[in-house]
Amino acid sequence: MSSDKNRFPGDLSRLARLFEHKPGHTAAVAGFMALLLILCIAAEGLAGDYRVRRKTPNHVVDAAINRNPPVMGENTIRIDIRDARGRHITGARVSVNYYMPPMPGMVPMNYTVPAAADGSRYRAEMNFIMTGPWNIVIRVESGGSPWRVTFPIDVR
Repeated sequence: MSSDKNRFPGDLSRLARLFEHKPGHTAAVAGFMALLLILCIAAEGLAGDYRVRRKTPNHVVDAAINRNPPVMGENTIRIDIRDARGRHITGARVSVNYYMPPMPGMVPMNYTVPAAADGSRYRAEMNFIMTGPWNIVIRVESGGSPWRVTFPIDVR
């Protein structure tokens, strides 16, 4: 940067000096880039699951999808079902119906998968074949009475 024709105008010249080759500078830049990469990956992980809570008069359903936002392809949904007193409901028959609202000229996309017991919760795999709006219906049969909760998502 000894010549005036190679100088950047104003504050950009200070920025340009950061990238000049200096002994030991390469290791510092590599370390900075590694730290930046780690922070980007960590920030993505902080997004966490896509979470939804739905209530009925007698139940609370917490659903968590492992992608936030849900994405085209495989997504795992974990379902926590509690009664009005906050106790887990176990031994229920649970299924997950996910469908894209009908659109003119498109074949209906409507899938139902069973949710397997996973400790005191339930778990199912959904495979979204297209981006856009989808509806998820969690159907539960416990104690002889069936009920359901529904929520929309936007698959990206």
